[in-house]
Amino acid sequence: MTLNPILTPWPFQQEALDALHNHVCTSDTNPCVVIPTGGGKSVIMAWAIQNWKQDYPPLRVIILAHRKELVRQNSQELATAWPDADIGIFSAGLDRRDMDNDIIYASIDSVYKRGGEFVPFDIIIIDEAHRLSPKAETKYQQFIKMQRIQNKNLRVIGFTATPFRMSGALCHKDHILNEICYEANIVELIRDGYLCKLWSKRSDIQPDVSDVKRNSGGDYVVNSLAKAVDKKSIVSKAVEEAVSIIHAEKRQSIIFFCINIAHGQHVSKELAQYGIEAPCVTAKTHKRERDRIVERFKAGELHAICNISVYVEGFNARQVDCIVLLRPTLSKGLYCQSVGRGLRKHPDKEDCLVLDYAHCIDEHGPIDVIEGGEVPLYTCTKCKNVFSRQIGVCPHCGWEIPKQEIEMLEAQERERRLHSIRASNRNILSGEPEEWLVDNVMVHRHSKKGKPDSLRVEYRCGLNVFREWVCLDHEGFAQEKAHQWWRRRFGDPVPTVDEALGWIFLAGSIKEMTESVTTMQSGKHVEITKHCLK
Repeated sequence: MTLNPILTPWPFQQEALDALHNHVCTSDTNPCVVIPTGGGKSVIMAWAIQNWKQDYPPLRVIILAHRKELVRQNSQELATAWPDADIGIFSAGLDRRDMDNDIIYASIDSVYKRGGEFVPFDIIIIDEAHRLSPKAETKYQQFIKMQRIQNKNLRVIGFTATPFRMSGALCHKDHILNEICYEANIVELIRDGYLCKLWSKRSDIQPDVSDVKRNSGGDYVVNSLAKAVDKKSIVSKAVEEAVSIIHAEKRQSIIFFCINIAHGQHVSKELAQYGIEAPCVTAKTHKRERDRIVERFKAGELHAICNISVYVEGFNARQVDCIVLLRPTLSKGLYCQSVGRGLRKHPDKEDCLVLDYAHCIDEHGPIDVIEGGEVPLYTCTKCKNVFSRQIGVCPHCGWEIPKQEIEMLEAQERERRLHSIRASNRNILSGEPEEWLVDNVMVHRHSKKGKPDSLRVEYRCGLNVFREWVCLDHEGFAQEKAHQWWRRRFGDPVPTVDEALGWIFLAGSIKEMTESVTTMQSGKHVEITKHCLK
């Protein structure tokens, strides 16, 4: 076996390989590997396949993707890592229909009806696995079902940067993929120099999307969204400001994310007024023209492109140093994938600037702490088995949730999302300090079993509420910090919790003297790191 000695896994890539191998060897569930965009999912797949083939030469693997660009890119990674690999490609878009190779990279659109025609595979790898739907009759499900008829021991492995769908988490016991076996952290990869730094500039130019309709999946209906956003006044103002910032920051490679073809054309036309050639790339762009535009963009002949739902996944243009978000979305995955186009490192860029004119950062928050939420569960009326509501049918007894009930539950969830509290003025990454003006303050007693009581101070800042705990009755460091907190505001003497809560004007006094608070995201939590007192 001839290996490429130049390629060596980064530490986190080796951790991912070890975790995946351990899972496959010790568990019979289907795992998912979560690697941020730019973290090398393609090469990790290649190394895993290479290792497995070395241990078991008869192994047959198929790697499924939804775009020809991903099929080509993934196969090239394996060919580079392992020049002697027996690689085949089955993709109509690439004009290849190989079936007999031990390792086949395939487009799901080209093979989903032909699962029974291939020699049985031992492993199916799904790239961009967040596209997997739990519904029973998707293209992926059809192919997997036909392969399982031939091989009951078939294993399915997913790779993605965003392990969630709008309906909930991607991995669940009733889904194709059951659990995450490894997840890399964006902030750590940026800190350690594996990914590019991201930062954002805020703008007051934001469209009003309050009346935009939602589709059954929970995101905005494209036509309704375009009516609200694709207006001359909005487009011209956003482009004018974006161009000004792009020139001032000397950005050289920019992707504008647009809503639909008409919106993209309007943005492209507006950019031309400033001497910026930014052709639209859509699913309807002829593949030769699309390839030509991409080649010019990667070569630096084009400094910008207007993207309409094409280059969101699998677009490996490392030099991208600016992302302009012009398409509002309620999809966390779409937001993360769009911003992720700028995460890759390149010798000619120090960082990537994100300009948000679409409420995306406000809507979803920092990309490194986004979660898909819990999978909605349902209890079977017939056998009482608890299963994922997304699949619609009890996997134990086959009982089906009535369609009317699913529609009612989904309508209730859409209503909750519509009226949910949104964050505001968020940074593109957590770990960046954010300052908030204080509108109101509330103080409560906080009790925890086995611990002394403390004060829970809540700062209302717009629609956000930030909390801190002042441990006046504790001992040691916690008490010392609490006494410093109190003395800075009110001096001596320092009261007990009971005495402080007996002061009827406590909350009002804190509010009157507190102009703003500065917060920092710490994992899943937000911490107050600074108070600006009047």
